Amino acid sequence: MLDDIDLVALEPDPKSHTGASRFIGYSPNAKRVLTIIAWRDRDGDLHLVNAWRATGADLRLYNLKEDEEDFDGQDG
Repeated sequence: MLDDIDLVALEPDPKSHTGASRFIGYSPNAKRVLTIIAWRDRDGDLHLVNAWRATGADLRLYNLKEDEEDFDGQDG
């Protein structure tokens, strides 16, 4: 999922009280968009905190980024 070219990475997650990061991306294994919360240690390694199916604002944010990258700015 972290290899998704449309991945949304919020580092740090503005909703986090602990400085964790939020990643929203498509998981080929799950066959859906997931939200993953993780924290980085001092070496920069990610450690999973929680994950769930992306819904609501997370899914809209992912779809918005995907749509922006598909738009080439040309008419017709």
